Amino acid sequence: MRPEVGSPLANSDHQRIGEAIAAAERNTAGEIRVVVATQPLTNTHIYPVLWAALAALTLPWLFVLFRPLPVIALFAAQIVLFALVALVLARPSLWRAVTPRKARELAAREVALMQFLALGIHETRDRTGVLILVALADRVAEVVGDQKIHGCVGHEGWRVVCTHIVEGGRSGRIADGIIAGIGETGRLLAEHFPPRPDNANELPDHLVIV
Repeated sequence: MRPEVGSPLANSDHQRIGEAIAAAERNTAGEIRVVVATQPLTNTHIYPVLWAALAALTLPWLFVLFRPLPVIALFAAQIVLFALVALVLARPSLWRAVTPRKARELAAREVALMQFLALGIHETRDRTGVLILVALADRVAEVVGDQKIHGCVGHEGWRVVCTHIVEGGRSGRIADGIIAGIGETGRLLAEHFPPRPDNANELPDHLVIV
C-alpha cells in the first residue's frame, strides 16, 4: 500500500466504500465493517534501534581488523554509528523495510480483534459479522470473521480478501482494492449465509478511520 501518513482516501472514496458494503450485504445475512488505520500499528522505533545496535557492535570491529584503533576511539565510533544508523532507519521511507512483516501482521491482527469487539461486530444475531482492517502505513490487511462465518470460510478465504486489498494498494488504487475486498467478502458471505426474509442491516455501513 502507499506509505503516506494519514488517509489517502477522498470523501468520494468513503462514499464508494460505504456503497460497496451496502451492495455486498444485500445478498447475505452477514454484516461487513471496514476499518482503515492511518498510523503505524507497530513500534516504529524498536527495529531501527535494534539494527543500529547491531551495526554499532559489529562494523567498527571489522574496521579494527584492518586498522587498530584505541579503545576510546572505538567506543566513540560505536556511539556515532549507532546514532547515525538509528536516525536514518527511523525515516518513514525506511522503518518499514527493517520491520519484519510478521511483526506488522501480528500488530494488525491485535488491532483488528480490538476493533471487532469495540464495534460490536460479535453481537450480530447470527454471529456472521466480518471486520476488514486496512493498515495503510504498515501495508497489511487483516480480516476477522465471527465464529459462525469463520468456520465456513477459514483463513484461505480471508487471505483472498486481503490479497485484493494489498494489490490495490501496490498499484496506487487503495480504494479500488478495498472495494474489491468487500466484494469478495460479500461473495463468501452470500455463499454460506444468503439473505433472510427479515434481513436487517444490523451494523453501519460507513468506513471507520482510526
